[in-house]
Amino acid sequence: MALSLTERAVETLRGLSSGDVDKAIAHVRTEGFLLHDPSVSRGVAGLRELAARSTGGGDALEVARTIEDGAAVVIHARSGDAVVFAVFRFEKALVAELWWFTAPAAPSNRSGHSQTDGPVRPDPGVDTAAARMLVRAYYETVHIAGRHEQIDRFMSGDRQIRHEPGVRDGVDAFRTDLAVLTRDRTIDDMVLLAAQGDFVFIAARGTHAGEPCAYIDLYRVEANQLVEHWGFPQAIPSQEMARNPESFL
Repeated sequence: MALSLTERAVETLRGLSSGDVDKAIAHVRTEGFLLHDPSVSRGVAGLRELAARSTGGGDALEVARTIEDGAAVVIHARSGDAVVFAVFRFEKALVAELWWFTAPAAPSNRSGHSQTDGPVRPDPGVDTAAARMLVRAYYETVHIAGRHEQIDRFMSGDRQIRHEPGVRDGVDAFRTDLAVLTRDRTIDDMVLLAAQGDFVFIAARGTHAGEPCAYIDLYRVEANQLVEHWGFPQAIPSQEMARNPESFL
């Protein structure tokens, strides 16, 4: 039986995590593959380099949840001492493009949540198109346009489960933290968006303290409200010393 796109993406990520080069490239298009990592060579050669960097131990890859949206697959996982979001784009069942974003693993936050715990599978009872539309509207309104007074349109009461390090649950806590965060950051545009059921993933481009930054966010939708969030910012590497012409984001 043929593997699903999600299974192919997971196998590729396990190969990269464990240092198994054959597994890392088994489902990858050999010609024209795009790898969005400026620290390694272009294309499949870059994947080989990334796998070779691994210290091994593929069992250390703990997949938390996945999203499959048409030709795109998003994997949220923990690998060793890092939290990972990997985004795969497929063509004819082969990986044609890959982005990934990482942050250091951190202790549970003030409400006891880790960076990867929570619901695992997308809820098939939630309308994917409606969830996508809701999160897009929220992101454009609150984060890109900066209209924080509109938060209550998208979050119900004080129900907001948060998985970022150091924070606590609740809309009031989120509102307070956001007011501080936005003193030093901008979010300018959404680059990647994928959804399945109640899960909606966004990778956006902006700045932090004047430097280019990626903002990685995963939301869970319930009853037409945003009720849970995972994610982190990541600095966008300079292209000046890049070995790979593909942009980071």
